[in-house]
Amino acid sequence: MEKRLFHEKVWIAIIFIVFVIYSITLIFPFVWCFYNSFKSNNEFFLDVWSMPEEWQFSNWIDSFELSVNGVNILGMYANSIFMTVCCTLISIMMSAMTSYVIAKYKFPGSGFFYSAAFVLMMIPSMGSMSAMYKLYNDTGLYDTYLGIVIGSFGGFGTGFVLLYGFFKHLDWGYAEAAEIDGAGHYTIFFRIMFPMALPGILSVAILSAIGVWNDYFTIYMYAPSKVTIAVGLQGLVDQMKYRANYPLLFAVMLISLIPILVVFVLFQKTIMENTTVGGLKG
Repeated sequence: MEKRLFHEKVWIAIIFIVFVIYSITLIFPFVWCFYNSFKSNNEFFLDVWSMPEEWQFSNWIDSFELSVNGVNILGMYANSIFMTVCCTLISIMMSAMTSYVIAKYKFPGSGFFYSAAFVLMMIPSMGSMSAMYKLYNDTGLYDTYLGIVIGSFGGFGTGFVLLYGFFKHLDWGYAEAAEIDGAGHYTIFFRIMFPMALPGILSVAILSAIGVWNDYFTIYMYAPSKVTIAVGLQGLVDQMKYRANYPLLFAVMLISLIPILVVFVLFQKTIMENTTVGGLKG
């Protein structure tokens, strides 16, 4: 018995060390970028590993003067915030309504739609890129905010799969009681079922918002002049190839990460608990 406990402790210690090393490999690049962003360009190339001899904030200040296609950092933030809020609200509402209907109402083909969601998620986006590009051009939605927002009106995807698990296991007794009292389908959904699934909806909304904030491909392909942080960061990287001012680039990269880090730190418990439970139940 004691020998078994000793072996278990050894394995736990080994696993712990492996995860510590893995966490260091994830954290160190951010720490390295952070302290190097306070160096001058000459000091950075003299020694990329040392701490700054004199901490300079000029890189962080100068980063707000950089621009891509005439859009500076503040403009990129504004575009990212606008698209993140609009696209997240629309996609979450569409996913919630779609998953609720398929989870709670039995009709011919209801099981097919749930399976179709997984099939659609496996189709590479590159396969439909040319058709989508032509559609955006033919309808006049190319390079417009409206085109990006309309693209969020899809009810399938990861949000649908996660929310399906929540709605599937919500007690239908409340809805039946409300239906006896004369409540309609919309009242039951918006006033009873939606609030009950709110923890899961909030978690999926946070994940969706992070995905929209980091979305590079959609904006680059269909709205190139509406530069967001994700697209703008790549544009600034291309500019820095010729200027070779890496401390300035590090400052820009860290500025772009601040909102995501803040959101994840504030809501990490909500995200982990609710998405895990919803995924398992689904």
